[in-house]
Amino acid sequence: MALRYVLMAATVVLFVVAGAIFVGRFWNIYQVMRKSRATIRTDQIGKRLISTIEQVFAHKRMLKVRYSGVLHLFIFSGFVVLLIDVVGSIGQVFSPGFSIGPVLGMIVDIWVGLVLIGVAMAVYQRAVIKPERYHGSDETDGYIILSIITCIVVGIVVHESFYPYAAGPIFGVKAVALSPMEFLAYGLSRIWVSLGWTGATAASIGYAVGYTMDILMIWVFLAYLPYSKHLHVFLAIPNIFVRKMGPHGELVTAPVPEEGIAIRSFRDLSWKDVLDLYTCTECGRCQAVCPAHAAGQPLSPKMVILELREALKKELSGEPPIPLAGGVVSQEELWACTTCGACMEACPVFIEHVPKIVGMRAALLEDGEIDKTAQKVLVGWDRQGNSFGQPLKKRPGWTKGLEISIKDARREPVDWLWFVGDFASYDPRIQDLTRLVARLLQQANVDFGILYDGESNSGNDALRIGEFGLFEALAQKNLEKLQEAEYNMIFTTDPHSLNALKNEYGKYGFHRPVKHYTEAFVDLIDQRKFDLKPLGIRATYHDPCYLGRWNRIFDAPRELMKRVGVDLVEMPRHGENSFCCGAGGGRIWMEEVGIKERPADQRIREALTLEGVTHFVMACPKDVAMFTAAVASTGNEGRLKVVDMAELLAEAAGLGVPDTLVAAR
Repeated sequence: MALRYVLMAATVVLFVVAGAIFVGRFWNIYQVMRKSRATIRTDQIGKRLISTIEQVFAHKRMLKVRYSGVLHLFIFSGFVVLLIDVVGSIGQVFSPGFSIGPVLGMIVDIWVGLVLIGVAMAVYQRAVIKPERYHGSDETDGYIILSIITCIVVGIVVHESFYPYAAGPIFGVKAVALSPMEFLAYGLSRIWVSLGWTGATAASIGYAVGYTMDILMIWVFLAYLPYSKHLHVFLAIPNIFVRKMGPHGELVTAPVPEEGIAIRSFRDLSWKDVLDLYTCTECGRCQAVCPAHAAGQPLSPKMVILELREALKKELSGEPPIPLAGGVVSQEELWACTTCGACMEACPVFIEHVPKIVGMRAALLEDGEIDKTAQKVLVGWDRQGNSFGQPLKKRPGWTKGLEISIKDARREPVDWLWFVGDFASYDPRIQDLTRLVARLLQQANVDFGILYDGESNSGNDALRIGEFGLFEALAQKNLEKLQEAEYNMIFTTDPHSLNALKNEYGKYGFHRPVKHYTEAFVDLIDQRKFDLKPLGIRATYHDPCYLGRWNRIFDAPRELMKRVGVDLVEMPRHGENSFCCGAGGGRIWMEEVGIKERPADQRIREALTLEGVTHFVMACPKDVAMFTAAVASTGNEGRLKVVDMAELLAEAAGLGVPDTLVAAR
């Protein structure tokens, strides 16, 4: 009987100590979050709850990496049923004769088995498979956690298997024999019988050892976890719940004027940013999909989060603070980012990497630390309103040579307003495509117009470089001209402009219908505006980051290809998991340093693995420039034809493709 009181005392004392450590740790984290910038993350409660259930209990994102997702589901499910074990085990000690019954006992045994399978899979993954994405993670901590989990679940079965023989000596009650339904505990108890370990002393020792491995180790786990990377066990659910629910492609909400978006210190982070740092699981999924990392550049989204977290720990311990931008996180890391959002799409706990990177870029910009070529582009946007440094009056120069003049939407009403964008307006390689789109619209008798020299760069890339003030100035210029125009819908051939108009301009009160040209052309086909002849080609399609991942427009381009008779073969990475071309976030204008293989080159090689594919189809002007160059640099001009979606439609509609475009391919 004395052993029972020892177990009771140990349970209470360890719980109080572990609870104090646990609460103290979370109080410290709360204090840091309380001093951070405010952000609203409690709107749309219903959607947040549904999303949290999908991600936590259905493991929606986790299962995208099947092996890791399955093992995590097995281990995670053990935490759900652990409560049953805690109630049953502590109930036995504090209320002799208490039992959860054979049915719940069987459920616990099933999940003990699943957890042990999950742990074995996790050890195999770490020790044998050794994914590259784990590089830089705390492997020791991972093994410690797996060891503790194994100890707990084995302890569950051990003390239950000894209970029938220890109930009398320890608790002074007559125990009910284990049911075969509790198959693990029952099977183990048969082993104790065969070994002769069912006497009072042996059974009492066995029960105490099992109880220590189980309940007492749970309290140790509770104390250790807040200082482990597995803190996400408690923080993942709230972090998923407070995920971003606004426009998917919006980078930042309008900042408080005196604050701006620059991130120099931890005080400049929002409380959600701080929560992100503590929630990171170090799984490396963000790193595995990062195009900059794949190209051999120093950026790893995972390491950016871990570097910030480690710096925060040091600062809280009393060490002198270090500037975040260019200090904690190097300039090379920050400028390597393409802002493609693949890291955020892959993260199972919804960490927001890109806004932090852009915020630190903004701090570098304020100090004049930026690539010289990119600096010239910023000046061009500021002075001429475009990235080519050309006069505004040359923006509509591409319209020369068209049979029919295009309306000026500032002077006469139109049905569709075409926001053309920089590359489509100025780049000689893209202008033929722009004219081709205009000819298609004219063939379909669409009443459309443009803003002529009233259009400026949308500012989407300026914002992602970190220049919020310039973005705001460009947005205001465009909004003034849009207010002058009379139209029913805006469409654009440029996903970057689409993103700004659809997601970023809303913070200034702009809420008009905006479509990508693939969506608009599918509508025209549905209205029988084109007489199409099937092309009969086999092609693959590249999802542009700012069309697909940031704006969730996946179906329209594929539907358009289907309508013109293209046999679509998907690349391994497609849809929301598409691989970036490498141009976004201002990278298209920055010097390439330390790149082993450009993302665009990698993408072309990926397409070449598809059997029978002859065409590489795009729906973004920047992609045309990037992938045309990539086909040439990889020596595959004769094997893969790079074409824009408009070219396919033009051929199917009998318009033909200009000789200049054919020669360019």
